[in-house]
Amino acid sequence: MDETLNLTGYAHALGRAQAAWRFAAPALRRAAALATISAAWDVFRRDAGAGAVGPAHETTAGAAQLLFSDDPRRDAVLLWLADHAAPELAAAAATLARMVRATRRFGAEEQALLDVAQGALAAPTPNLGPIARGVIGAGTSDTGVLEILHAIAVAVDRLRDDVGFREGDGAEVRHALPRGTLSRYVPADPAGCWALNLALLGRDAKPAGVPPSPGLVSRMLFRGDLEMEELAAQLVDGARLAWNDVYDRLIALEPELARGRNALAHLSRNARTRDAWLLVASLGACTRTQLAAALGLSRAGADIQAIALADAGLATLGTGGRIAWAGARTGQDTVPAPIDQGPLGDAISDLDASLAEIDRLLARTAG
Repeated sequence: MDETLNLTGYAHALGRAQAAWRFAAPALRRAAALATISAAWDVFRRDAGAGAVGPAHETTAGAAQLLFSDDPRRDAVLLWLADHAAPELAAAAATLARMVRATRRFGAEEQALLDVAQGALAAPTPNLGPIARGVIGAGTSDTGVLEILHAIAVAVDRLRDDVGFREGDGAEVRHALPRGTLSRYVPADPAGCWALNLALLGRDAKPAGVPPSPGLVSRMLFRGDLEMEELAAQLVDGARLAWNDVYDRLIALEPELARGRNALAHLSRNARTRDAWLLVASLGACTRTQLAAALGLSRAGADIQAIALADAGLATLGTGGRIAWAGARTGQDTVPAPIDQGPLGDAISDLDASLAEIDRLLARTAG
């Protein structure tokens, strides 16, 4: 079996993700955590079914789907992650929950699946199942590299026997027509794979030196028509792709944050526009109301940040208060020098402090 498991590729993907996270600046980590929660929502819809659809889901921008979705399950996902995810992800989920004013939580049935998934990850392992035996038997002496993979394999072996996680085979439905019969395949309703993927983002999941990746587990692992060798290979390859996604998010966000720093260098160091850019760069789009909720600004303060982003060429402003990421323009003018560097620095700092106090008073009055 070990010849079919790409453990070298898995170790390389995990190592890259760990190294990129370790050397990432704090701002990049915050941005990556926000983007990771957005990816977790996409994975949830993949595993639990598309759910409510509408204009927000007609775009390929996953973050836009998260912030603009009418799917009631979104609130539950964000609130559960805010309560249970690894610290960096929990903080990002809490920010997003504030932005969308999340209130609805998982019902008893969904919560039961989450409890079972968390239990499968936490329970001791005296007897290994066939998938875990295959993965561990093909491993190396470096247990640190494979620790998470082993935990996933053990959990999948346990949950494959749970009716709430077992994937059905679907069925062929025939429709009688005047001139014949029409046959179509109807897939089975999704099972509980989504719960295990959320549980793997939890603070009690095995550590890797980097926040867990969404989508480490595929629904295919809970099908009953595949051989154990196929399932083990799928588990390793799926986890490899998920860790590659962690690395790719960090690499994609780093130049965007740098572009924002350059475009906003003329602002004082106390300006909140940099924080606004971090949100827009990570999430792709948001509204002014959502921006105000995330940064603790008044409506007027959010307007100021939105206009500053647009003036810097970082965002475009749309109807309904929408603030959307804008790509780099060609032939941009030279960025002016920061005004808080030089003889006016103290005056600018005092002005920033006064404006911040005014904004806090406005926010308190609006509340």
